[in-house]
Amino acid sequence: MQSDSTGIWYFECQVAELESYLLSLQRRSVIYPDECEFLLQHKNELQATSNQNTRGVVPLCHRCVTLIQKDNLIEIIVNREQEKIDHVTQLPLRVALLRQIEIWYQTSPNAITGICLVELDGFSNINDTVGHATGDSILFEIARRLERYNSHKFKLVRLHGDEFALAVTNMSSHEEIWGVSKWIGDQFEAPFNTQKGAVFLTPSIGMSLNINTNGEPVSLLECAYVALNHAKSDPLTREKLFNPQHEQKIIRQVLLESQLNQALDDETDLEIWYQPKQSLHNMHISGLEALIRWRHPNDGLISPGEFIPLAERTGLICKVTDFVVKQVARDLPTLRKQGFEGMISINISANDFLRPNVVQALLDIITEQQISTSDIELEITEGAFISDFDHCILLLNSLKEAGFALSIDDFGTGYSSLSYLTKLPVDTVKIDMSFVRELAASTQARKVYKGMIDICKALDFKVLAEGVDHDDQRAVLKDIGCDSIQGYLLSKPLPLDALVGYLLATCNKTPDTE
Repeated sequence: MQSDSTGIWYFECQVAELESYLLSLQRRSVIYPDECEFLLQHKNELQATSNQNTRGVVPLCHRCVTLIQKDNLIEIIVNREQEKIDHVTQLPLRVALLRQIEIWYQTSPNAITGICLVELDGFSNINDTVGHATGDSILFEIARRLERYNSHKFKLVRLHGDEFALAVTNMSSHEEIWGVSKWIGDQFEAPFNTQKGAVFLTPSIGMSLNINTNGEPVSLLECAYVALNHAKSDPLTREKLFNPQHEQKIIRQVLLESQLNQALDDETDLEIWYQPKQSLHNMHISGLEALIRWRHPNDGLISPGEFIPLAERTGLICKVTDFVVKQVARDLPTLRKQGFEGMISINISANDFLRPNVVQALLDIITEQQISTSDIELEITEGAFISDFDHCILLLNSLKEAGFALSIDDFGTGYSSLSYLTKLPVDTVKIDMSFVRELAASTQARKVYKGMIDICKALDFKVLAEGVDHDDQRAVLKDIGCDSIQGYLLSKPLPLDALVGYLLATCNKTPDTE
């Protein structure tokens, strides 16, 4: 059993069932994979010491998990008293939500349990209008408002960014989930007062119930995500309950998660494609952006728009990042032989910024593959700034000190506002492609873009324009001082073999035959 106030869980199983039981606890997010691996590797030591000890039982411990053998039974104690919480909202994180639902399922298997997944509409504009510190204070206030819920047993967590989840159990009927959703909506009727005035926010809410899932806590959460996506796409309502007719989509997501995880472990079916960047000062290819592609054995190429959000939600995105870095490091010697002298840029997810060892993890890969950090540019998306701006700055400085070049992707949208540029230790600003489309035809668009370039140049940043598809756009960008471009005008993303041919033609160089 588990007392939610202490964060301690107790489980018990037969000695012969220990391996399967530990694996089931791992699947249910009760214990971490490294804890499970250690305990399985040393389970024989537990049994040996227990048999030899005549004055008491010698436990087997690893991190927060302890095994104690008593005759034919093994007690498993999971102590999460010091479980990390989100320090912006002071709420627990995703793993705490899944563990609590698992406890409810075990202790009250017939209880009606549901999740209300909350995402804030238009929150990406908050930092641009009232500042990042104020945005964090609003997230903190939202957490305090949602904590007031008291109609049922509940668990409130912050998933990431502007997403919260309120799980409830012991509802008397399935219809009560709509009452929970309405209560959540009511908490946003009052404005959030800031030093710059009142801010009004509205939530989109996706709901799911355990009657529509396969009994796993993660399925309950995935169903809520499906409902949330439907809610956000419906202009008439901002709340949706998961419909069992959507089950095929859930099944596909669960299968894709498992298959993607396997592909990352085996390093199969995944490819890195590269899109060239061109310097407008000498018109040479100055860099490449690495983009992951998944060639599914049955479905062919799966759109990154489908599997990258899935990887973000399930935590696999960090493994994706590591795979991309490793494969880029392997490809780099081949590209150098074809005359490519620039850096390769790699996208870093907001979830990577939550990893406590992300800098060392990247350095370990770079060292193993025997390339230099100066060969790599890390592209940071705006989502990295929503969780904790100060932490993000510290991490960026650490990456910079390690020798990586840094760039801000999709500048001009969401959080990457001008007010934060002065604080970011980056080298390059990539201006979002939405600003490029009207450049050649609109004098006003040209003035706006030039103003953005001038500001970036005043701060000693290089400027790259994304989404350049036409030669007249390139001409305008060169005229107003842009440093480099990227887009279909140069090339679509290319697999390595095609890229080699492209570089041979572009660099006007025969292959190195050494």
